[in-house]
Order: sequence, then structure tokens, then C-alpha cells
Amino acid sequence: MDPISLGVLAALAGGAGGEIGRQAWSGLTGLVSRRRDPAPGTPDGAAPEPDTAETALTALEGQPGDHECARELERALRTRAEGDEAFARAVRVWEAMFQASLTADPDAAADLEAAVRAIDPEAVAPGAVHNDFRGSTFSGPVQGSGTQNNTFNG
Repeated sequence: MDPISLGVLAALAGGAGGEIGRQAWSGLTGLVSRRRDPAPGTPDGAAPEPDTAETALTALEGQPGDHECARELERALRTRAEGDEAFARAVRVWEAMFQASLTADPDAAADLEAAVRAIDPEAVAPGAVHNDFRGSTFSGPVQGSGTQNNTFNG
């Protein structure tokens, strides 16, 4: 799962996933709003202006079902992670903790999956493995562990 996907962000903002979802949203909110160093020339002790991620997060909190708000937050998080290695590391830790929480609570994962699919039907379900073989050619037996219940549509 990509926790910084439009569907997951919108679902978490809307309260999906029960307590795990609330904790994940709270953790993400904390990461985004964590005090950054003031811009050069800013008086000591002055709070920095909110960045794009903070603005987008606030907008999505106010309109959790809004795809454009979720898309803007997704973009802002990726942009901030690309430009701030400490933030990128913190997001990776948040993602790992979120993923572990979903693995430990299948009911919360199912609730979140349903919410994500309702928001973005094309989204990959949280925790799911998604392989797209459309347009490919296959011949031969399928072997290996975990191949018992696969469906192949042409």
C-alpha cells in the first residue's frame, strides 16, 4: 500500500480505519505540522509560515471526501519529502508503523480498504499486492506458494 495515495489520505481524513486510522491521521498531522526551521531573515522565535502540506492537510480535514484536496495533499507530501530528508525519513517510519498496525488488525484494514475503494475505485487496497498483466501473453502452469486462489481475467 502507498499510504500517501489520494484514496488513503481521503479515507483517513474521513475517519476510516477506526482507532488505527485516527492514530495514523494524528501521526501524519504531527509530521506535517512539526515545527520547521524559520526561513532566513525571520525573527528568532517566530513561527514559520504554514507550508503547502500544512495548508493542504487543513483543507482535506475540512473536506475529507474532496478528491482535489486529497490530491493536493498527496502532491505536497511528496514534494516536501523530496526536498527534506528528515521529513522523508519520518514519513517512512510513519508508513512502517501504519502498515504494521493494519497487519495486526485485519478488521481495521478491511474498513480502510472499503473506504479507499469508495473514494477511489482504482486504488490498490491497503496491504494488497497488485499485479497488472493486461495485454500480456501467458502459457504454462502456475506454480508456487499462494497460487491456489488467483483469478486471471483476459
